[in-house]
Order: sequence, then C-alpha cells, then structure tokens
Amino acid sequence: MPIYYRSLLLIILLSLLGCQQDSQISENLHSQNDIEGFVEPAPSDWVEFTKPVREYMHHRTQAVIHNDINILWGRYPELKENMDFEKGVNVEKNEVESLNQGFDLVDANYNIESYDRIKVNVINDKEVTILVHGSIVYVRDDFDESGGEYLMKVFLKQSDNQWNVVKTDEYTLPEYKEWFQDKKQ
Repeated sequence: MPIYYRSLLLIILLSLLGCQQDSQISENLHSQNDIEGFVEPAPSDWVEFTKPVREYMHHRTQAVIHNDINILWGRYPELKENMDFEKGVNVEKNEVESLNQGFDLVDANYNIESYDRIKVNVINDKEVTILVHGSIVYVRDDFDESGGEYLMKVFLKQSDNQWNVVKTDEYTLPEYKEWFQDKKQ
C-alpha cells in the first residue's frame, strides 16, 4: 500500500480516537496485516488485550522464580492440558524445570512488546489469539541473567466478561525462522 494511503488511514484513525466504541471488539482500523491474519489492534482493543497477557506473564515468571508450576496452573488450569514440547504448545512446565537447574532465580523482568507491538487475530467475539514478540529476563542468585526473546501465540477466551488464557503456543526455532523469513518479504 503506498505511503500516502497509510498516512490518510492514520489521519482517519487518529480523528476517530475520540469516538465512543461499543463494548464488542472494535473493527481493526490498521492496515498492517501480519502473517496468519494477525493485525495491530485498535487502541481500545490494545488496552483490553495487553492486561490478560501481562497477567499471564506475571504468573508464568512467578512459577519459574518459585520453581512451582502450580502457581501458573492454579490460575490457568487449561495450560496443564495438551502439552506438546515439540510444537511449543503449553510448554511452561519445561521452562520452570530447565531454568531452575544449577542456580536459583531471584527476580524476573518481562516486556510483552520489546520486539514488536502485540498483534491480534479475532476468531469471534469470545475468542482471540494474541501474537506476542517480547522478552523475559530472569535474574539469578549470582545476579547474572538468563532468558531472552520469545515469540508466542496466547489464546484467550472470554467468560464472565473477562479474558482468560486457555492455551499458549511458543514458536519453535524452525517456526521462528519461517516467521522471520515471511516477515522480511
């Protein structure tokens, strides 16, 4: 899309920011499509979807720091199901176990948008998938760091007017390389 169309779209978007939106997921006004149907969310949707992703990351990092996967599973019991380490599905238990071998972790920092803004794929008004390209850094007891970049899909379902994580799918190295190649094109 030529730059002037994008500029025009951005001006229209900015002029609509003050308009009231209804309670359903707003139509995405951005034209920046990513692979697999993911798009940048409208500002109000961005606010709505970053909160459950940050909450998930909090519970995930706490599970790793305390070497207790039940911290995460207590909040998100669906993540116990259908684990597939080869495909990267619901693999948090592996992170808890692998990062707690040989040293103790004392802290964690995460940023859900350290590499890219979140992208959203709306399945219906009760289900969305969020593409997160961020980072997690764990501080070890010797004050060195472990962790780094991650790319994952976080599957959310809405119940009782709240979004809940029901599945995660972290990109494996081959999937990441393919995603990176597709993004460059």
